[in-house]
Amino acid sequence: MTKTKRLSDADIINLGPQQRLVYDYLMTGRQLSRQVAINTLNVQEVTTRISELNKLGLDIKSEWKRDFNDTRYKAYWVEVEVDA
Repeated sequence: MTKTKRLSDADIINLGPQQRLVYDYLMTGRQLSRQVAINTLNVQEVTTRISELNKLGLDIKSEWKRDFNDTRYKAYWVEVEVDA
């Protein structure tokens, strides 16, 4: 399966509520962390939602980062094409 930067309309319609929240957030071009998912989106299992979206073919990038307390966390994002 080829990874894409967007899901098809048919796939988007069939997303669960939490998958849709995560998908919509990622499609804004912002990075998503577990803490943001819990506090902003009220999604507890963000890694599961990311995995499910990956299996649908969405090309989600990730990277380990450190916060101001030197605590490691993983950031997820989709490289969204900006319309000129």
